[in-house]
Amino acid sequence: MTALKRMLLVAFGWAVFHGQLQFNILVNESSGIPPVWFLLVFLMALLASSLLEELEQALKTWMASIVFSVIIVMLLITLPIALGVLASEFAPLIIVGSIQPMATSLILTAPINLLGCFLGQVFRDKLI
Repeated sequence: MTALKRMLLVAFGWAVFHGQLQFNILVNESSGIPPVWFLLVFLMALLASSLLEELEQALKTWMASIVFSVIIVMLLITLPIALGVLASEFAPLIIVGSIQPMATSLILTAPINLLGCFLGQVFRDKLI
């Protein structure tokens, strides 16, 4: 498997995880991220980074996963409008209302992911 394919697959998997976290924050009435999620975010970053060969690839994959996760969540929250369940007049309200919680989750988890990227590469170098 080429490095680009591996990066895209890892980025997509990582994005699905981040998207689930963001969507969970949007859908649940309680505000904030449960503490166990921070551990899961770190472990996911550690695993994803260890699947890649270089730190540069890990950082590019991390950034791509953030973009993919935002796209996934935007597609999920606009799905009822696309299916005709909600009127299209609600689209701006839904999108604008979801930007702040998504940005908050990304800001809170970004340092943990960055630390996981570095440590995943360190563990990979030590084990191989």
